[in-house]
Amino acid sequence: MSLADIRKKTKLKPPKLVLYGGAGIGKTSFASGMNAPIFALTEDGMGKIQCDHFPVANDYDTFIANLKTLLDEDHEYKTLAVDSLDWLEPLIWEKVCQEHNKKSIEEFGYGRGYVEALEVLKYWRQYVDLLNTLREDKGMIILQIAHNQIKRFESPEIEAYDRHELKLHRKAGDLILEHSDCCFFANFKLGTVKTQGKGGQTNTKAVQGNRVIYTQAKPAFLAKNRYGLPEEMPFDWESIREAIIKN
Repeated sequence: MSLADIRKKTKLKPPKLVLYGGAGIGKTSFASGMNAPIFALTEDGMGKIQCDHFPVANDYDTFIANLKTLLDEDHEYKTLAVDSLDWLEPLIWEKVCQEHNKKSIEEFGYGRGYVEALEVLKYWRQYVDLLNTLREDKGMIILQIAHNQIKRFESPEIEAYDRHELKLHRKAGDLILEHSDCCFFANFKLGTVKTQGKGGQTNTKAVQGNRVIYTQAKPAFLAKNRYGLPEEMPFDWESIREAIIKN
């Protein structure tokens, strides 16, 4: 190693993305419009979308075997879409219960089963490591889809408040967030209009606009990106892809 080996700029690798939001907003449709996608399914959410996909995995071992197929065999797929993380999580819990001869994750006692799933048996980490290998060895974009949940966020600086987060146990959510280059929150653009009521009274009404993707965290939701993207972007992969390359 010498100073001549020092690089000033790293080569842009395929991004590792998380897209989460409410049911029916179009997360699966968004993924289907990405570069040569294939879906690794843990739920039957394809609907009428025509896109290559593995059969729905009903257990963790089958799901991991599907991912390893992409690693072991030659193919032309450029994007892996995992649909969805919050349906993958119960498969991991089930695997942990089988290993420890438990009927449910609650039998471990308060909080302990979730720690087993993440840290002791390392199934979440096995999954994340496999995603990294697919990215490095196969050059695949990784998109992980998840639903949202509204949870109380305890801030050390101000009073606690509610925000949108990944619908995962906290430890799993922290690992997925740390692993990803971007965590996008998909939602409808919200606004208000004022109308004139009887007696001259002004009424304010909430209205729903176009779908948008938020790329930076706000008090109302969790989000992040490592590419310097605008805070708000169109619900369109091509726009995001171009912005990532540009930045």
